[in-house]
Amino acid sequence: MKIIGITGGIASGKSTVTKQFADLGASVLSADTDARAVLANGSPLLEKVFARFPETRRADGTLDRTALGARIFADPVAKAELEAITHPAIIARMRSAISMARSSNETGALVYEVPLLYERGLTTLFDVVIAVLATPQLQEERLQAREAAAGRPPLTSKAVADRLAAQMAPEEKARRADYVIRTDVPLIQTEEQVRRMWGTLSA
Repeated sequence: MKIIGITGGIASGKSTVTKQFADLGASVLSADTDARAVLANGSPLLEKVFARFPETRRADGTLDRTALGARIFADPVAKAELEAITHPAIIARMRSAISMARSSNETGALVYEVPLLYERGLTTLFDVVIAVLATPQLQEERLQAREAAAGRPPLTSKAVADRLAAQMAPEEKARRADYVIRTDVPLIQTEEQVRRMWGTLSA
């Protein structure tokens, strides 16, 4: 089974591209899903997060992800501390899933959506890496639409800038990647890019 990594900046369209690969027959996983799993209610790591960031514990004992995001994106030290708590477990889940896929007798491809693939030095886990790119203006529009859909107030300009700056520059990700897919074009054009790439990678 071929292991394909999908990476890109926040709101660049990674999940859209990953879903399009799934529609074409790929198995798909997401590091964001892994991150939610390691901070599930009652997990030991969640208690560590609450100990370090007590303001993120809601009255019912669940994690206030909005408060956590606001804290870590505004404070690089806090972000590094959160990552020190969660990333080893997230990466362990990824390695386990990829190992199982490689040891299976299945053909096809596993597409893994990993926002911090380069930042965490995970390239050796993948046979191919695809960077998903969009303009910063479109990323901001998508971020604000995401907040509105969740019933949250709009992000401030600083909050948007903090989120965009928290990851490697998109141009650098594109330079390192084996392939690039752009999502700042009509959806049908993104779909065509994915179809062509799937034809190449699944051959």
